Amino acid sequence: MSKLRIAFIGLGGIAKNAHLPALKGLGYKVDFCVDIDTGRVKEFTENVGCKGYADYREMLKNENPDVVLVATPHAFHAQIAVDALENGSHVYIEKPMALTVEEATKIVDVAHRKNRFIVVGHNGRFSYKNYTAAKIIHKGVVGKIYYARGFILRQRGIPPAPTFLKKELARGGAVYDIASHALDMLLYFIGYSKPVSVKGFTYRAFGERVDEFGGTYPQPPIPGLTSDVEDFGSAFISFDNGIAMYVEVSWAGYLKESKVEYVVLGDRGGVHVDNTNLYYISSAGKELFVGSHVGLNIHVDTYAEVWKKLLNAIEKNDEACLCPATTAEQGFINTAILESIYKSSMSGKEVELNIPDKIVEHAKNQLKCLVNE
Repeated sequence: MSKLRIAFIGLGGIAKNAHLPALKGLGYKVDFCVDIDTGRVKEFTENVGCKGYADYREMLKNENPDVVLVATPHAFHAQIAVDALENGSHVYIEKPMALTVEEATKIVDVAHRKNRFIVVGHNGRFSYKNYTAAKIIHKGVVGKIYYARGFILRQRGIPPAPTFLKKELARGGAVYDIASHALDMLLYFIGYSKPVSVKGFTYRAFGERVDEFGGTYPQPPIPGLTSDVEDFGSAFISFDNGIAMYVEVSWAGYLKESKVEYVVLGDRGGVHVDNTNLYYISSAGKELFVGSHVGLNIHVDTYAEVWKKLLNAIEKNDEACLCPATTAEQGFINTAILESIYKSSMSGKEVELNIPDKIVEHAKNQLKCLVNE
């Protein structure tokens, strides 16, 4: 294994508690670390042994890392990713990859021009139940898909930090934060059919009551912290082949329960994934429905799996090695839908999408491993 020089840009909880141990478990170290919070940089350098910077541009210029993790607030993902790509680095971008189609286009274009790989931090694809569900669907056993839906719903789960709750840092709320995950999972399941229109809704119901609705987070919110972004979002998405999709997410709400749930329906079977279970439902005869339950006692470090795919692709210089991690083209489609949810909510009208066919075809082709395995 060759020595790859790895840099972290953004040293918050996700970098420290997820990415750092994932890389350590794979036998890699972080060589350079960047954050505008010099206290974080000091702590990280002391604990990890990396060379610290407060300015990512200075780090890129001085160190020329092979791989960069972008784990900053959402508003800065795209520009940092483009700068890292232009500098010659491969990039792991935490979700969402970008906030607008314009930003996503720049990322895809520069990655192609510089011949660099990108993965996006939708690590949920690698959980045992989700990966198994994807393989079932992609082998065609559910037949012709006509509907998919996804829910990520929290009763009390508003993030207790300004990086998620202030528009200047996050640009949006629950939609960018967790609808990005729900959309990625459903697009992964259905194999990137081409989305053609979006009708979206967003609501800010608890912006003045953050302290009451942050129950899923171990750390308390900053006293007096308020949110100026949405805490609920939903969307209907139509595809060129007739598939209908529905997505619903909430950071907080007066719900019976918190849940994560995905359903894909075809004319020969259906797949249902929830918090703890995976079911494949099919028919046997005219009346009998048969449900197959998949055991889920297999632990997977999903962050490590994404890193493994990226690092292997770099070592072998082979894009196919990224599969089934989320790629730049797949991130582009996700971004186009997310941006349209906000546009539709603001206008009250359905928004038509115009995603280039080459992006869609590339996104589809990047999931071939699910059929071949």
